[in-house]
This record gives sequence, C-alpha cells and structure tokens, in this order.
Amino acid sequence: MSDAPKPKPFILPNRQHVTKEPDPGGRWSAQFPEMIGYTSQGGGKVPADFGWNTNPKQWQEELTPQTLAERFEELRVLPPKKEAPALPAPASPAKP
Repeated sequence: MSDAPKPKPFILPNRQHVTKEPDPGGRWSAQFPEMIGYTSQGGGKVPADFGWNTNPKQWQEELTPQTLAERFEELRVLPPKKEAPALPAPASPAKP
C-alpha cells in the first residue's frame, strides 16, 4: 500500500440538481412518491388531555431481584418427577 494521502471525496453541496431528488423539505413529486420529508412527518405533539393507561417504566422500576424470584417461583411449573427404577433383587447363588 502506498503512503500517499488519499484524495478527499468530491461532495456536491446541492445534490438534488444532479440526482433529480425532491428537496429535503419533503414536497411530494411523482418521481419519488414514497418520499417522506420534514413536512410529511407529524408535528410530534401530544394533546394536553391525553392520558397514559399504562406505565411500563414504573413496572420496570418496581422489579427487584426478590420480586423477580417470587414471580418466577409462582410461574414455574415442573412436571412431576418419575421415580427412579428399582434395581432387581440380586439373584441368590444356585445351591448344588
């Protein structure tokens, strides 16, 4: 490999002119109908009267190693163990 410095890539400051893409502001065009730009995205506002029904973060904060172990013991259901098979009684030696 050569130690010569590599040339910097040539980047156009305004590529829309070359690529014929719509502007990044997101105005719709027939050429790129699936384009989602800044104006096509929502405003990101939540109504003032919106109420959350659940709070997963609170549930996570309430979980401790003890509560997790208790839940695990409640939920853990193991099948009954089979008894180990009994070995046959040793055969008595034959008497002559």
